[in-house]
Amino acid sequence: MKLVFALPSLFIFFCSYSQSNEDALKDIRQKYNTITELHEQDSLEEISLISNCNDNEQINASISFYYHSKELVYIAYSFSEGHSNYNTHYYVWNNHLIFHFSEYASWTWDYECTPADQGFTNEIWTYEEKRIYFDDRTAIKCLVKRYEDKSIDHPNNLSDTTKNEEIDCSQDLTKEIIGSYHKLLSLKDENNPDICNIIGKH
Repeated sequence: MKLVFALPSLFIFFCSYSQSNEDALKDIRQKYNTITELHEQDSLEEISLISNCNDNEQINASISFYYHSKELVYIAYSFSEGHSNYNTHYYVWNNHLIFHFSEYASWTWDYECTPADQGFTNEIWTYEEKRIYFDDRTAIKCLVKRYEDKSIDHPNNLSDTTKNEEIDCSQDLTKEIIGSYHKLLSLKDENNPDICNIIGKH
């Protein structure tokens, strides 16, 4: 008899939890849209740092802090090395990280699909995107998107047409993102900070 009463309670708990997460996600998306609109309208104050991390300029990094009414709302960090590019974006509301978006792109030569008489070699690009939603310092939804593009193909928007895959918001993933976010935060008030080795590529 106790089990019969416990099951409806459990069902109500999971429904409430799911609804709570949906409400939080809706709120995060609204705040993200607000920050994005301000950024697109050039309504944010920007402080940027750019560095050539080695003498031959094969490794480059940049970081930008964006403020609205003196409050930090957005951080953008990019790092390029050889055939790889990393871009990470952190959206902040009331001093709390609410959304993380990362882009990783790498390329190799496409010798197989390059005609012998062509004056240049085609390329194959591999992409990975991650979207992590945070509520009260906890990752509540984690999405990943992977796709490949060839320069021989017609231009397309694979990022828009490829579906996200929901993944487990593991403690390791959450810890890595939060850790990188705090590393970036620690640099905003430093003079001449080293921005070349401050963040994990994820």
